[in-house]
Amino acid sequence: MNASSPVSAKKQRQQVALWKKLLFATVACLAFFAIAELALWTFGVEALVEQEDPFRGFSDLITVFEAEGDRYRTRRTSLGTFNDQSFLAKKPANGLRLFCLGGSSSHGYPWGAEAAFTDIVGEALATSHPERHVEAVNASGVSYAMHRLNIVSDELLRYEPDVFVVYSGHNEFIEPEFFEAFKRRSRARTRLEYLLAHSRIYSPMRRAVEGWRNESPSTSEQFEARVRREETRVFSRQEKKLIVSEYRWRLERLVRRAQESGVKVVLATVPCNLRDWRPSSSTTGVRLTDDAQRQWSDALLTGKRRLESGDFEAAIASLEPAARLVPAHAETEFFLAQAYEGLARWDEARSAYQRACDADASPNRRVSGINKAIREVAHQYGALLVDVDRDFEQSSEHGLVGLNLIEDYVHPTREGHEIIAWHIWDAIESASWFGNKEPASRALFDRLIAERRRRPMIKSKARWFLNQGVVLQHQGNHEAAIEKYIQALALSPGYPLAMLNLGDLLTRTGKHTEAVVLLQRLIELDPKSGEPHNNLGNALQGLGRFEEAVTHYQDALRIKPGYAEAHYNLGNALRGLGRLEEAVTHYQDALRIKPDYAEAHNNWGNTLLALRRPQEAVVHYKETLRLKPDLAEAHNNWGNALQALGRPREAAVHYEETLRLKPDLADAHNNWGNALLALGHLQEAGGHYEETLRLKPDFAEAHNNLGVIHAKSGRLTDAIKYFEQAVRLKSDYTDAQNNLRQVRALLQQQGANGQ
Repeated sequence: MNASSPVSAKKQRQQVALWKKLLFATVACLAFFAIAELALWTFGVEALVEQEDPFRGFSDLITVFEAEGDRYRTRRTSLGTFNDQSFLAKKPANGLRLFCLGGSSSHGYPWGAEAAFTDIVGEALATSHPERHVEAVNASGVSYAMHRLNIVSDELLRYEPDVFVVYSGHNEFIEPEFFEAFKRRSRARTRLEYLLAHSRIYSPMRRAVEGWRNESPSTSEQFEARVRREETRVFSRQEKKLIVSEYRWRLERLVRRAQESGVKVVLATVPCNLRDWRPSSSTTGVRLTDDAQRQWSDALLTGKRRLESGDFEAAIASLEPAARLVPAHAETEFFLAQAYEGLARWDEARSAYQRACDADASPNRRVSGINKAIREVAHQYGALLVDVDRDFEQSSEHGLVGLNLIEDYVHPTREGHEIIAWHIWDAIESASWFGNKEPASRALFDRLIAERRRRPMIKSKARWFLNQGVVLQHQGNHEAAIEKYIQALALSPGYPLAMLNLGDLLTRTGKHTEAVVLLQRLIELDPKSGEPHNNLGNALQGLGRFEEAVTHYQDALRIKPGYAEAHYNLGNALRGLGRLEEAVTHYQDALRIKPDYAEAHNNWGNTLLALRRPQEAVVHYKETLRLKPDLAEAHNNWGNALQALGRPREAAVHYEETLRLKPDLADAHNNWGNALLALGHLQEAGGHYEETLRLKPDFAEAHNNLGVIHAKSGRLTDAIKYFEQAVRLKSDYTDAQNNLRQVRALLQQQGANGQ
């Protein structure tokens, strides 16, 4: 045998040494993390999984319910989304267990689970079946759509349910937008994150990463903010069809799996507020020729004015042609429905209100395809159908469902929940599922409801006032909405959404100083939310504090990079500072994120006009009016661009259109006067300047322009009075100062010449 060479022995010792080093490093690393975990545990730091559901309900690794002694109870980390509910861990032999699956509408918002129909159905079943131990559990999650409800239903099948009641369909247009990233995650990544979520070290690391990437929903992105979300996504008709198709497929899966486990299923159609809730977004969906666009715009605006004046016949005569030209415009259908209602043409009104809901480009209510899918799936699988949509229609005067049974846009009133409960209980009893062949007793139900109404209700009053404020704000009643938000804050002083909405409305109503104070406090309470920074920027702009506004818009975009409104508002603030090229960049960004943002096109045009590029500005004004035909300011601005191009006659046409849309717009009267002055029509121009001053007495430019009219007409003394007033109103008004000097000199010269 040959002896090992000195070189190979040395190499072997090096390998052993390397192995020992790696082992030592691994042990040292594990020891460090173990000590850190122990230290964090000692100081009471909770693991992420003990604070929240890291997967927002998109993983079955985190359940809704957890064992607590001899019961299952809603997991503590789920209480922001689910009601606090409990049921026996071991179902009794005589047990009757019913679970309700749905979103906030069946959750009981804003009243709570004790007012929701699930609780009423449970009490009715317990009364009619005293031999059974009835448990009716409200397993509805705020903002949950059918995708996540399938995950919840799979969990519920472990708890020996007898009945599933499914009341869902309003949230299908939320999940694709807000949680697509969670749905794309691989199973391996989800399992790894689940294990890491049990670590106390991982929790602060995860929060730091989410803050940097803006992946975690902010306070103002929770349920209530979706009532009136500014940065809404626009869905095409084809996208809506695909979402309805996916809803149906997932509903079929839920029903099929429940029935395979021996669970009986009740499917309920879902009503919504059709009569008293305007569509969130209206798009034409078609490109029209210039003539057709003008024809449609005229018909829509004329119909709207006639509707407001109460001339319903004339309104219909204009709105019906508008609806034929652009069949998928939600607002047209809504106005048409109101006109039909005004003439007591109830069937046509109901149909038009439903078309308006279906045409809404940013749906926050179910579309009719959802209820069609529910009916078809119930028929296909033999599930028990409760047509609540029809029941609400029958319980509403003339079949028009509105605020009579819906609190806002989709959440039933207490009476609404009672109607749903009656029809579900009646359907279950009529199906003889539990041995009772007698139909439900209406007298018994009415006694039960009377008794329930005598009980004190435990509800979040602050949230209730917030909800009412949102309803009033959506309907344009700003002062009443402000009062509701103030009431909400009186009950819950740190309520972020009430503060956010109140700050926005204070700004809109010109109360900028109050808004600044409120929104600064909100930012202290909720520093990770972009909306308060954006709204504070708006309030500061209203006070002329553009530099400060810019800082807050930048903060909003740092927190929420895809925030179209913050880009738009930042562009406005930069324009106010004279930083025009920078402003253009932000209008471009706003339109990249939100292509149908008409106001961004309009202000981009204004910025180009200020940069003396009127021909380019015209392109943006045209696009503005394609997207929003009734935006009077865009016509006014288009006229200004034509004036700059030396085309006053065409400009006058746009000023006339501006005043047709908005008769009290002083700027348009002044600008029309300028166009007429350029054309040499002094008397007509003077008439518009006088109208300008009637509407806006402190409009310095109009005083100057009237001075020009008087000077050109030879009335120099009168001209001097107008120029002097213009300078008094605007001390740095160079044109008026020059005009004043020239007229005084001319008057002096005439005096010297004895004229």
